[in-house]
Amino acid sequence: MPARRSTAKASTSTGNATANEQMQDPAYKLKRKKNNEAVQRTREKTKKTAEERKGRINALKKENIELVTKIEAEKEKINILRNVIMQGKNKEEQHQLINEILNSPEEDNDDDLATSPNRND
Repeated sequence: MPARRSTAKASTSTGNATANEQMQDPAYKLKRKKNNEAVQRTREKTKKTAEERKGRINALKKENIELVTKIEAEKEKINILRNVIMQGKNKEEQHQLINEILNSPEEDNDDDLATSPNRND
């Protein structure tokens, strides 16, 4: 890293103001104040965006877990139906089991997934 220049010995013969004089200049103070405010707004916006992104990630993780659970439940239903068919139970028993599975109360309806705005097909 190069050595810093000393600004305290600025030449006044060339019209340059010293660092102290520059810091006393009202225009300079205003410019610094505006810059500091802009930096603060930018940092707050970045922090807010990061928090929103983190919240969105957590919501998607939760939704993913729920969907995986739903998939497992549906796979179990398919296995039950497959076993019923393969066991060769009489038609009445098959229809009763199929109706029980198809009409079982669920927390979410399958139609909700098809109309979900977050669904990416």
